[in-house]
Amino acid sequence: MLTPTHLIAAQTAYLSACLVALHSPRPTEAVAAVSASLIADLDSRQSIVGRLFPYLSGPLEHWVGHRTATHSLLAQATVGIAAYFLLPFGFFLALVAGWVSHSIADMMTPSGVAWFWPSRVRCVLPGNEQYRMNVMGWGELVFAGIMAVLGMVFMLLAQAGEGTGGLIRSAIGDITAAREQYDAEKGRNAWTLRIEGRDNRSFEDVDGEYPVRGPWREGGFIVDSENGPRSVCRQSNCDWYTDHAVLVRGQPEITTTTTAKGDQVTVKELREALAESENIGQVLLTGEVTVKGAKAEPPTVEVVGETVRLVYAEPDVLATLPGVLRDVELSVQVRHAPGSKSPTFRLDARQGPTLDPLLGRWVE
Repeated sequence: MLTPTHLIAAQTAYLSACLVALHSPRPTEAVAAVSASLIADLDSRQSIVGRLFPYLSGPLEHWVGHRTATHSLLAQATVGIAAYFLLPFGFFLALVAGWVSHSIADMMTPSGVAWFWPSRVRCVLPGNEQYRMNVMGWGELVFAGIMAVLGMVFMLLAQAGEGTGGLIRSAIGDITAAREQYDAEKGRNAWTLRIEGRDNRSFEDVDGEYPVRGPWREGGFIVDSENGPRSVCRQSNCDWYTDHAVLVRGQPEITTTTTAKGDQVTVKELREALAESENIGQVLLTGEVTVKGAKAEPPTVEVVGETVRLVYAEPDVLATLPGVLRDVELSVQVRHAPGSKSPTFRLDARQGPTLDPLLGRWVE
């Protein structure tokens, strides 16, 4: 095949590999892919790369022939394995996709490729010779056009960052599958939930995309809405019922988790300890405290007697609690951008109450 056809096929192969591997394509890697597609023709003195490196192409063509060693699976696998350990993943993907695409495209011509070299057996696609493409023929032109169109489609799909599994999940829109994906991949990216559904109480439509705070119970999510956090599931015991739900990957982020424990601490002390972390990223609290007079604010604040359970609650909810918290046991999550300052958290909680619990309600 002609060089332009190989370049187009290499680009499409790279983008399809990005789609399957859930890797966002990059321009530098795309250039590496089309460059890698030229490597196979190093065994031909008349090729572009052969003219650039005549001291390699000449001996190769003389001793092993064209479409043999540098078109072979042996060479591609050997270099590919080394590249996997030596190169960033994206460049490894580009190298293998671009190089292998050249051999596969050449298999579609009448003479085929000695892909299993040093065996001289020629591999061809398809087996019937009348359906293979002649170099510079109409078949090659049609093939290049199809590859170009597929490349544009794969680019859009790969940029979405969902992968082939994500595309299937998007088509199905099952919230259970979305939850399984979140549980498997949480902590490395920000996420949004694209839903089609209704409010379980008002029956109003709630279609849209909402940032995900975290999981809710067995199969749902807690998301942020204009009116505060809402629980989302496919049952009647949450805020929103979903007919269709798709998890959408966002920007990379790091989740740093610390703990806050103590027999007694004031809300003011806890807020001051969280202040620096709030300047770095989103802070979410999960765990339990004991306090009298607290009001439930589901889904992030649940109250049973004097036990208050926080579920991915933002620090602002602490302002709704009475001033002194007892039996504090909280997990503090800080979600921040990679490369940002690592958050610090220190809570000097008092061990043991300083007042009788019966007097605590009268003292701020």
